[in-house]
Formats: sequence, structure tokens, C-alpha cells
Amino acid sequence: MPRGVILALATLSHGLGAFTALAVAPLSPFLLEALGLSRGHVGFFIPAVYLGGVAMSLPAGWLVDRLGVRATLTLGQLLLGATVAIAAWAPTLPALLACLVAGGLGFSVLNPATGKAVIDWFPPPRRGMAMGIKQTGLTLGGLAAALVLPPVALALSWRHALAAAGAASLVSATLVGLLYRRPPTHEATPGLARPRLAELGAFLRRPAILVVFGCGFLLSIAQSSVLAYLALYAKETLAVSAVTAGRLLALAQAGGATARLVWGVVSDRSFGGRRRPGVVASAVIGAIAYALFAVGDTLPLAAMGLLAFVAGAGAFGWVGLYFALVGEIGGARHAGLLTGAATAAAWSGTLVGPPLFGLVLEATGVYAPSWLVLTAVALVVALTLPRLRPLVERG
Repeated sequence: MPRGVILALATLSHGLGAFTALAVAPLSPFLLEALGLSRGHVGFFIPAVYLGGVAMSLPAGWLVDRLGVRATLTLGQLLLGATVAIAAWAPTLPALLACLVAGGLGFSVLNPATGKAVIDWFPPPRRGMAMGIKQTGLTLGGLAAALVLPPVALALSWRHALAAAGAASLVSATLVGLLYRRPPTHEATPGLARPRLAELGAFLRRPAILVVFGCGFLLSIAQSSVLAYLALYAKETLAVSAVTAGRLLALAQAGGATARLVWGVVSDRSFGGRRRPGVVASAVIGAIAYALFAVGDTLPLAAMGLLAFVAGAGAFGWVGLYFALVGEIGGARHAGLLTGAATAAAWSGTLVGPPLFGLVLEATGVYAPSWLVLTAVALVVALTLPRLRPLVERG
């Protein structure tokens, strides 16, 4: 099977999974009105999904290495799709959040499984670009959700929109189960040679790897806050409709998708396979954009659209390089395991980001302090990550 087909399948599965898991972000204005929620409550939607993801991400990475990409990814997306579809008919906020947490358990397999597919199928000189393309699935899925789901919610209801989002992952699970194959050169690994969870300790004893995980944690605080609050920020600050606010979120997702592609190619061709420079650049871009959001109510709508695109490039553009880096540190044997650990670290930031953003917003009554917190978070990464010695030997 051609590598391009596998890459397209991995990207599509990541995109449809993100369409399902991130559906609550563009629907937040509808949920706020329908369920009588406060702005602080909105900060719990995305973390609910990622809470399940954090709880399962390390076992998910281990399962990918043990069971393979196809079985793990298929089962994970079946769980994600089914639980989000059930969430569409949840009668209360706690029931909705419980369904989203359960969906996060399935969502946890996306990064380690699709990352393992890229590590298996692509050689190092082409891996950064392939990982960047694959990671655009996440932002393209979020973009599609931001464009498609608010009009569906407006025409029918938010429940119909969320049910449609759940169906997307069920379709993806079917496609992966039918089409995914191992690379021709892949050999079954003897049972004693398969990675064990205990082997993760050797990686965690390396301080530089812990710093990389910490940077993923911090960048996810910013990323998840942009995802959770940008649409509501636009609606309340610019006095636009929920559909228009969703389009601004879609522009941010488009910026993230573009950045992931660009940084993947640049890291392969201009940085000699080094991944950290692109992560640092994304952090700097994000810091500038968040600072501008703090005064964004003075900008015209057209300028806000451009700013949303740039902010998305900073908030979402680093992810492909981050997972390419940790996958290469783990190598073919431990790529799934280490990616699972990196996912747990990064997604833990998602549990912190939106509630923190919402807490600061509720305490101050204005958005500027929350955006400035994200600026500081991104600057910490930009100043810390370049100080590490090389983590991967490159020929």
C-alpha cells in the first residue's frame, strides 16, 4: 500500500476524531444559552474530553505498541463516536460532562496511534512533513466543526449538531478497520521484546525529556484556552452572531493547519530534521497574538480575522513537531509508549488552561488579563526549550 494512502487515512481519522471531540467548542454559545450556564462553565467542556484522554493516554500508547495501530485506533474511535452521540441527549450539564469524559478515553488513542503509523511508514528525512500533515487533521477537524456545527445548531438544535459530530468518528472507525495495513517491512515483534510500561522510567529519568513534556503542558494551556474561549470572546467582545464567532474560530484552526504543514516541511528541509526551532517560533507567535487579543476589542472585524489566523498558527502549529520529536526519541520500539506519555503531559495542560482562563475572566470581568496569562505561558516555553542539548542523534 502506498505511503500516501496511509498518510491520508491517518490524517482523515485524526480529522474526524477531532471533529467529534472538539465539537463542544464552537457550540459553546448555544450550550451557554440552552443550559443556562455562566462563562466560567464553558471552561469545563474541553477539559472534560481531555480528562478522559489524560487518564487513558499512557495505556493507549502502550496498547498501540502491543496491539497495533488498526485495532487500537478503530476501538478508540468507536468509543469516542458513541459517547459523544449519547452526550447529545444528555439532560443536564453533569451528564453531558460525564459523556465527554468517556469520549476522551477513546480520543486518547488518536495521537499515539496515528503517530505510530507515521513512525512505521516514513523514514526520518520525510517524517517531519508527514507528521505535520497528519497533525493538520486535528486542526482541520476543528475547523470543519467550527464551520459546520453552528449552522446545524441554528437550523435544528445543538443536540442534533453534537449527534452529527459523534457519527463522524463512527465513520472513521469503520474506514480504519477496513483500510489500514502495516508496512510491508514490518515484522511481528516477539512477545518478550515488546515494550513494557516499566520501560518508560528510563526516559523519565532524563531531565531534558521532562522539560520537553513540561513545554507541551504549557503550550496546551494556551492552545486549549484559545479553543475553548475564542468563539465566546468574539461573540461578546465584537457583538457578532454565534455563527460568525464560529467562523473566527475556524480561521484560527486554519492558521494552525497551515503552520503545522509549514513547520513540518521547514523542519525537514531547512532545520536538518530538528523539531524544536519550529516549536519555539510557534510559542513566540502565540505570545504576540495573545497580547494583541488583550486589546482586540479596539480592532475592526477584518483585522480580528487576521489576528485569529495568526493566533491559531501560534496556538496549534507546534503540535506536529512536538509529537515528531518525542516519537523520534522513543524510536520504532517505544514510539507509541513515549507518545502516550507526551500526550498525557500535553493534555494535562488542557485540564488547566480553560478553567484558569475562565477563573481569571470571572474574577476580573474582562478578557485582557486572561489573554496576558497565556502570553506569559508561551514566553516561558520560548525562553526554556532552546536551552536543551540535542535529544535525537541525526545522521
